[in-house]
Amino acid sequence: MADYADSILYREEKYSRRALRACILGGISLLIFLIEAGISLALEGTVGAVAGAFGISAFLLSFAGMVLGLKSFHDLCRSFLLCKVGTLLCGIMVAIWFLVFCAGIS
Repeated sequence: MADYADSILYREEKYSRRALRACILGGISLLIFLIEAGISLALEGTVGAVAGAFGISAFLLSFAGMVLGLKSFHDLCRSFLLCKVGTLLCGIMVAIWFLVFCAGIS
């Protein structure tokens, strides 16, 4: 009887919802980066403050996605693939945005 009660309370999913959100946030950040890089290339580097605002927003999205990805390793799921992909993608995007900001400051 105890096994039946444990199986009701314990629900294991294939992928973590937090990991899926981390992947989505990392993808959005990557998409913003590619769009801004294309616009900056087309305008020869003379983009305004709006591009900077989008960059800061994308940095915050990727940072939040990295935190979600790290927290998703504690969720009950059968596959940690999305946890790894989301965390790595967001971590790489955090590093890229940080380098872009440092290059813009100097």
